[in-house]
Amino acid sequence: MTQEPDSTVVEAEQNLAISNGRRFQMMNNAYMLPTDSSEHARLDLQHEIVKLMLGGELYQTPELVKVTLAPRENTKRRVLDVGAGSGKWAIEMAKEFPHADVSGIDLVQPDILSDPTRRVPPNCSFQIADANKDMGKIGSGYDLVHLRCVEAGIDDSDLFFYDAARALRPGGLLLLVGADVLVDETGKYVPLQKPGSVGYSHIQHLVSCLKEAHLKYGPLRLRYPFWRSMLGSNPNYSNVQIKELLVPSGPWSNDLNDTERNLAEAMQANLLRLLPAFKAGLLHDKSIPEELANKLAEGAMREVQELPEAAQKYSKWVFATAVRNDLPWTSRTTPWQEPQGYDIYDYVVRPLPQESETL
Repeated sequence: MTQEPDSTVVEAEQNLAISNGRRFQMMNNAYMLPTDSSEHARLDLQHEIVKLMLGGELYQTPELVKVTLAPRENTKRRVLDVGAGSGKWAIEMAKEFPHADVSGIDLVQPDILSDPTRRVPPNCSFQIADANKDMGKIGSGYDLVHLRCVEAGIDDSDLFFYDAARALRPGGLLLLVGADVLVDETGKYVPLQKPGSVGYSHIQHLVSCLKEAHLKYGPLRLRYPFWRSMLGSNPNYSNVQIKELLVPSGPWSNDLNDTERNLAEAMQANLLRLLPAFKAGLLHDKSIPEELANKLAEGAMREVQELPEAAQKYSKWVFATAVRNDLPWTSRTTPWQEPQGYDIYDYVVRPLPQESETL
C-alpha cells in the first residue's frame, strides 16, 4: 500500500493548511472537509443536484422568495449567503436578481475569484468571515439570508438563527438547506454492522468515523432534525415551513422515472467525490489510523460504484424557510434544549466497539 505523505504546511497568513495533498481551513476545526478546488468543484455538482430537487430553482418557496426580492423604488435588495463555498449559488442569485447586492461569506474565498476566465457579476462579492463570530459585523437590513449544508461548522444553530434574525429586515427570509447520508427509506439511521457480517457497509463505517471525529470538537452540530422546534420557538420568526426529501445514493431501482434517475445518478457521482473528502478529513484530523481510513475509503468507493444491497441507502435533505416577523429583534435569553429522552445516536450512526473496527 502506498504511504501518503504526512506533511502539513501551515500558511498562517491565510489560515490554511495543506495536508496529504488537500487544502483545509484552520479557523474552525469542527468543519472537517477540505476547502480546495476539488471540493469546490464537488460543491458545484452538489449545487446542480439541489437545483434538480427544487425543479430548477435556486431556492425553496420560490413564490415567497421572488416577492421578497422584487425590485422596489429607492430600495436596494440585499442577500447574504452564509458558507458560500464555491460561490456558485451567490453568483447565480446575483444574475437572477441583478437589482440586488449578493454577499457571500465563508472561511475561505471561492476559487472562482482567482480564475480570470470565470466572471463574477458586479453585484456579487465575497469576504472571509466566520459565522460563529462575525455575524454581528455584517450589518442588518438583508432581505434574505441563505445557509446550505454548512451546519457542521456552526457551533450553535439556535444562536445563529437569532443572529440571522438580527441581520434580516422585517419580512425578510431565512432559507436553510441541510443534508445527511445513509438513512433508510423511512429516514432513519441504519445500525452499523460489524465488518464481515451481513449488511456491513464501508460507507456507513467511514461516515460513522467522521462523525465521531466531529464530536471531539463539541456537541453535535447537525441540528436540522430540530429546525422546526428551534425556529418555532424563536420569537423573531413566523411562517416556518419545512420540507424533507429522500434521494437514493444511486440508480439501483428500476422504478425510477427520468427525473428521479437523473437525480440518483447525480447523487452517486457526488458521493464518489465526497468520499475522498471524508477520507482526507479523517487523515488531516488523525482521527483513525491511515490504513483503516484507506481501507474504508476504498471499500466505500467500490460500494457506491457497484451498489450492493448494503449500500442501497438514501441521503436526507431538509429545506426550511422562516419569515422575519415585524416585531423588534429579541436576543436569546434561554438556549434551546434537546427534547426529553434525547439520544445523540438517534441522529448519527452509533460507532462500533473499538475491537470490532478491524477490517
